[in-house]
Amino acid sequence: EEKCAYIEKLAKQVTVISEVGSKDATKIFAPYKWIQLMKAEIEAGSWKVIAEAREGGNVGIYRGTGEVREGLVDEILTQIPDERIIWEAPQKEQQVWFIKLIGTNVNLGNIAPAEVIPLETIRLGLRGDTFDYFLNK
Repeated sequence: EEKCAYIEKLAKQVTVISEVGSKDATKIFAPYKWIQLMKAEIEAGSWKVIAEAREGGNVGIYRGTGEVREGLVDEILTQIPDERIIWEAPQKEQQVWFIKLIGTNVNLGNIAPAEVIPLETIRLGLRGDTFDYFLNK
C-alpha cells in the first residue's frame, strides 16, 4: 500500500516504472500474488511494471537454473496486458523464449549493453535462435 501511494504521488509528475518480485531466491510468489501486485501498481499509475529476475536471470520469473517459470508467465498474461510488462531477460535463451511467446516487440529489460545488438538480431530473425521461427511465419 505504501509503495502504491508513492507511485500514485509520483505518477502525477513523472513516468513511473515499478518492479514486482524479489531478488531473494527463497521468496517465491504464487502467480495470483504477482498479478495482484502488478494490477495494484498499474492502477496506482505505473506506466509499466518490471517482472523481477535479477541480472543473473535466476530468480523471480525464472527458476534457479534460469529456466522460465512458464506457468507463472502464462498466468500473468491472462490478467496483465503484455505491453504493460517489462520482462527482465538477461540470458539469451530467456530473450528468445519471450520473443517466440509474445513477439518481436516484447518489452525486455536487464539487457547488458554489449548484448543490445545481438538481441536486436534475434528480434529480426537474423540468428539461428529465431531464423527458422521467422521463416515459418
